[in-house]
Amino acid sequence: MIKEDLEKTVIRFLDSLTTMTLSCSLADEPWICPVFYARQGFDLVFFSSQNSRHSAVFKENRRAAASVHAECDNWRDIKGIQMEGHVETITKIPAIARATVTYFRRYPFVREFFSKDSSLSDDLRGKMSRVALYIFRPGTILYLDNSIGLGVRWKLTIHDGVTVGSPVPA
Repeated sequence: MIKEDLEKTVIRFLDSLTTMTLSCSLADEPWICPVFYARQGFDLVFFSSQNSRHSAVFKENRRAAASVHAECDNWRDIKGIQMEGHVETITKIPAIARATVTYFRRYPFVREFFSKDSSLSDDLRGKMSRVALYIFRPGTILYLDNSIGLGVRWKLTIHDGVTVGSPVPA
């Protein structure tokens, strides 16, 4: 497969879905969590509670894996993305602004959670005060498409948000 075609396929696929399953591990104890994401290039930004188990793990071990896939009823319909990389808390103001705009553009309803004039309950407003903005930066992306054949996957290597080398069957 040609690199540009695979890049477009991966981007279209990521833009067509909303939830990634994020996987982390600390002290040989694995954990997963689903989160809404918004794409910035190949990076995926998401909000999460700073008190969540996965956020605590990421403070100690930034390495992570993630999966994005649609539900299907037939193995031939399985298409998905498997990634490995790392998670960072976004802390610099320009990066927070860019990621927030990207996220709000994708999920306009989330703006209400951060509005001072919101009609949200005090409990929910309190929870929202404890969220942070994170970014998952993949180093490897595998695109799986069983419609081509059982277990057909192509691998993209990412460095600093840019693909390097040619895609290879995985």
